[in-house]
Amino acid sequence: MDAPAATPPAAASSGATRFDPLRDIDQMAALIAEASDVSVDAARQKLQYELANPGRSVADDFAARGGRRYVAGPAMDEFYTSTDAFLYELAVWNRNRLKQGMRKWVAGHMARVGRPMDVLSIGDGMGFDCLHWARKGHRVTYFELPGKSERFARGLFRETGVEMPMLTDPAKIPVGAFDAVTCLDVLEHVPDPPAMVRTIASYLRPGGLLYVSAPFHLILPWYPTHLKSSRRFAGRLSLYTGAGLELAGGRPGWDPIVLRKPGDAVPDVSAGGAKLGVRLGTALWLPGRFTAWPYAWLHWLRKATNRPFA
Repeated sequence: MDAPAATPPAAASSGATRFDPLRDIDQMAALIAEASDVSVDAARQKLQYELANPGRSVADDFAARGGRRYVAGPAMDEFYTSTDAFLYELAVWNRNRLKQGMRKWVAGHMARVGRPMDVLSIGDGMGFDCLHWARKGHRVTYFELPGKSERFARGLFRETGVEMPMLTDPAKIPVGAFDAVTCLDVLEHVPDPPAMVRTIASYLRPGGLLYVSAPFHLILPWYPTHLKSSRRFAGRLSLYTGAGLELAGGRPGWDPIVLRKPGDAVPDVSAGGAKLGVRLGTALWLPGRFTAWPYAWLHWLRKATNRPFA
């Protein structure tokens, strides 16, 4: 096993350097080393591998453990709790132009409400979305199951000086307490998406907004933890309307869409044109209920839009 990092992340760079691990690979590697007990050098090498081969960190480790791809069960659960591969995948993905565009779009839509909001972020993993929205003035609560990603997020919030409430037990998430919930690229990993969407809806205040993206259609070798049993939800708005939510807007590519809980505790910022774009975009994802390979180009787009670290 590699030796753990000898210094905390803040000491890994000069005092004159702003702490920004999405730009500085040494800072990112130091945080990963702290969260997963590998050396900084090893973490840096793995980051470079993932940058050149997006998705391979998780796919390679999953294959080495011999689990069945795309299938929920004990082997999948064990993988989530033991692997550190998601740290590298998420580190590179959070710097990707597509992901950064999604993050900024959500922040811009939140700004239309016209006031700071109480926001619950579900499954942010490393915490970069939470950090971005908190810096926009929102009161953000981070939720993630315990593990290496959650440990990384604690280090990120510490080093950036952001006070962030953190929850790791779903039973402790207060019901009806949030103006907005974000759930980006999470539901495709969940065995029962309808039940989870209903639970998420319960966290919202009347009028509250759900920002969600879920590439159910990406049942491809680079994404072995996406569940094939959930591909039937690709392009299916009924997953959300069945939980009592109504379409409020979003991007035509569903990255993300916005749903609203009926009520008036949060101003209604629904946009008719955006809702039409989302409905028309449904046609892009309907084939994903039956086949994934027509969407392989999205993986290559992801590789093309990766941004190298400084």
